[in-house]
Amino acid sequence: MIKQLALGSILGGIVLFLWSFIAWTLIPWPGEPLRAFTNDDAVVAAIKANAPRSGNYLLPMEVKRTPGMTDAQYQKATQDATNRMSQGPTIFAAIRLEPMGSMGKYLVVGFLTSLILALLASALLLQTSHLSYTGRVVFVTVIGVIIFVGGHVDEWNWWSFSNSYIAMQLGVIVIGWLLTSFVIAAFVRGKSYVAAP
Repeated sequence: MIKQLALGSILGGIVLFLWSFIAWTLIPWPGEPLRAFTNDDAVVAAIKANAPRSGNYLLPMEVKRTPGMTDAQYQKATQDATNRMSQGPTIFAAIRLEPMGSMGKYLVVGFLTSLILALLASALLLQTSHLSYTGRVVFVTVIGVIIFVGGHVDEWNWWSFSNSYIAMQLGVIVIGWLLTSFVIAAFVRGKSYVAAP
């Protein structure tokens, strides 16, 4: 069982990482998953002037009651935020003010993440029994579907992530897990298994 787990984790992690790299760098996904600003310099200047440090920013920001704020002030601030939200624009952004630096560390973290995910998927599959190869492929692929739904549908619902961006994420994640499932299912057979018909 340890051999099954090791092979499934390592080989599955490699496949998942390679697909992610290909999906993000080589595949021309339809629509406009990521769009460019009309004036990058103006946007950069506005960010530097109004975002004092790196982090996640929300516009309009949720109103928080501060010490000394009266009921009337709080109600007015809440109403102003509601009006701005209804009128738009709304923004949910991750801002990094510092240079990104070398891509090497990001690739290492990405690869380790893929290995950990493949390890967890292999460990879950190892607890099953009496699944054919096809059944094991479906089991692992469903994990990818769960990751996509849990991680990205809320982005579309609450933060207006575009349909094309969500469709791209669907392709990146679910196709990646489908490909990974072929490898993991070949080595991780669970407590007992039946041969594919």
